[in-house]
Amino acid sequence: MIRTLLITVTAAVLVGALLGGCASTAADCGGDWFAIGARDGRLGARPQADIYGARCIARVDTARYMTGWEAGFAERPVPLW
Repeated sequence: MIRTLLITVTAAVLVGALLGGCASTAADCGGDWFAIGARDGRLGARPQADIYGARCIARVDTARYMTGWEAGFAERPVPLW
């Protein structure tokens, strides 16, 4: 019984962490939306302004985020394979 409960709780925590995604830290919620977009673009992530908007209390400056994302995406390392 306790083992089953422990497994269930552990699984729930892991699923929650996986669903948290990239936009789960307080640093991602506000501040310089250009810099956040540039970071996401450099990492090769798809634009995530809608995800930030759903999770953050602060309003997302989508235009500034996308300008940063495009600049970062242009700087991302391209695999040589």
